[in-house]
Amino acid sequence: MSVKRFFKAAAIAAIMLSGQASWAQAFPNKPITMIVPYPAGGSSDFVSRYMTKEMTTTLKQPMIVENVPGVGGALGTMKGLNATPDGYTLILSSINELILTPLVNVNAKYKSEDFKTVAMIGKADIMLVVRKDLNVSTLAEFIDLAKKSAAKPLSYCSSGIGSQFHLIGEKLNVAAGIKSLHVPYTGFPQCITDIVGQSVDFAFVPIAGPFPGFVEKGTMKIVAVAGSKPTAKFPNTALIKNTKGLEDFVFEAWAGIHVSNKVSDEVVEILNKSAVAALETSYVKGQIAASGSERFDIWNAKQAHEYYLREVNMLRAIAKSIDLKPQQ
Repeated sequence: MSVKRFFKAAAIAAIMLSGQASWAQAFPNKPITMIVPYPAGGSSDFVSRYMTKEMTTTLKQPMIVENVPGVGGALGTMKGLNATPDGYTLILSSINELILTPLVNVNAKYKSEDFKTVAMIGKADIMLVVRKDLNVSTLAEFIDLAKKSAAKPLSYCSSGIGSQFHLIGEKLNVAAGIKSLHVPYTGFPQCITDIVGQSVDFAFVPIAGPFPGFVEKGTMKIVAVAGSKPTAKFPNTALIKNTKGLEDFVFEAWAGIHVSNKVSDEVVEILNKSAVAALETSYVKGQIAASGSERFDIWNAKQAHEYYLREVNMLRAIAKSIDLKPQQ
């Protein structure tokens, strides 16, 4: 290359880098869309609206919530992933559509590594509940009954094959050395109806939303919590992880914000700072508490993504252990 061409190329590169830097500094300069991969009116929709309300303040741009339901959350997730990776399209995310749906649904044309974490928002511990007339009060009694019932296994319901709550049930089978029969539904309402109606023996459900109410009313019993520390709602309930052989039995349902992994780290950091500022407000804290959930620790984007990848690896390992295959 001639000296003249070299300097010309260097000048062009400098201009491009300068343009990229100024573009990142100017972000955002137009409205931002948050895609919710579920129908309006649900818990995910609720989370997106209180977060966008506060994030608008720091980003100084309007934020639009777009509900794109379908294919177990995959339809909206794919729309967010396939948008121009400039940070103007966010995905309200959870374990279900980012990690589990790609493992069980062949129509989810993406993998968990296709995403970059902006922030973690809220989380809820998960509890083991049983029908009210099941003759157990502790985890030890439950495991003992399950072992004695091997010829006619106890049944447990979940919100679907490959759901987080299905995998937790299978994890318990393996870790505790028991056998139970999985009864999958297309959502939690029928699952809870059948536990209350005493036609299903047990389930794992989040300690959030309507679920604690069933325990408080006595229509089903809580046996143990799959958390890392005592839960505020049921502080005297034993933790599963304190049982020998189940020390790693810690699960939580969570909501977060993700974008395509092609979005620049600089833009993700801007979005993270806005999300963190929202999480610090009394309004968002109040909304999370009112739902029965717990706000995540305040993390930067790197810390949040490290947590996300740990969740990916853990759930994939469970799916592999039960030979979970994608379905049509």
